[in-house]
Amino acid sequence: MISKPIELPLAAWPEADRIVWEDLFRKGDLLEGQGAAVHWAEATRRTNRKHYARWLGWLAANDLLDADVAPWQRVSPARVKPYTRSLIDRLAPRTAASALIGLKCIVQRMYPEADWRWLKDLTNRLDCWAVSSRDNRAPALSAPEIFTRLVADLQRRARGPLVKRRDQLIYRDTLIVAILTACPIRLRNIAMMQVGKHLHQVGPEWHLSFDGSETKTGQPIHLVIPIELTPLIVVFLEKIRPTFPGVANGSDVWPAGKGKPMAKETIYASVMKRTHELFGVAINPHAFRTIAASFLAENSPEDALYARPLLGHRQQQTTEHYYIRANQIKASRSVSNALREIRDA
Repeated sequence: MISKPIELPLAAWPEADRIVWEDLFRKGDLLEGQGAAVHWAEATRRTNRKHYARWLGWLAANDLLDADVAPWQRVSPARVKPYTRSLIDRLAPRTAASALIGLKCIVQRMYPEADWRWLKDLTNRLDCWAVSSRDNRAPALSAPEIFTRLVADLQRRARGPLVKRRDQLIYRDTLIVAILTACPIRLRNIAMMQVGKHLHQVGPEWHLSFDGSETKTGQPIHLVIPIELTPLIVVFLEKIRPTFPGVANGSDVWPAGKGKPMAKETIYASVMKRTHELFGVAINPHAFRTIAASFLAENSPEDALYARPLLGHRQQQTTEHYYIRANQIKASRSVSNALREIRDA
């Protein structure tokens, strides 16, 4: 049995590594400047710390962790290539690729003056390999196909009594998948959704909005949920959600079986399980971002331009901030209209 890579605890890191790591998140002002990764969300910091701890663990295990060497000087092709091979041997393709991409993101910010082109090329190759390593037998599903079947399933279930907890949980999970299909937000945003704050009604439409402080990139998100889901959301909020214990005391959209808000891990597992039941293949929450972008690109060249604002990706030009915010609404309406046209054809 192949063991998982060792992660070196933060307390065991060389002093230079701890100092450089902490400096990435240093808050400063206009004169002093600030750390290169100060904008990272807490979840991103934890994930990348895990990636860096894995790198240090591999160095230590191979007697290559020289405490007198600057952290970025250890990141050389001669060391990274065997490290990458160890990741490939011990981890799933996507996990191995993510580990190396995380290391790249960290060292680029630790020492931006270096030429990291070789590392970028390596991570790109590993990323492509990870994608091609997916199960090719899984059926290719488009956003319209997924959305049409989800709406039909929800409409059928909404006509039922929905008194058994099992039926209520299935409805809840199906609705989560439907919202992800049309509004492909990240898992952390799905989990934090609150009625009235993130999920709110504007006329006949339901909108999803998140402040920049609540998103991975710091970019605010404002999306419109397809009108087809309006009565189905109302069924959930008025008929199903209130039956969960303790819901009256909170505003979280997605209650778990005992009434507490669903954890990210629970939502992830629920989406995987429900999509496998509906489509014969488990689709993870993040994959809906790729599905949406692919659909836009295939629908028309004009719609392809909406992929970036729809997914809330950061722009390098700060002057485009308001352009992105406006186009997020256009993008989500474009997805809704295209889905509707194909479904009604």
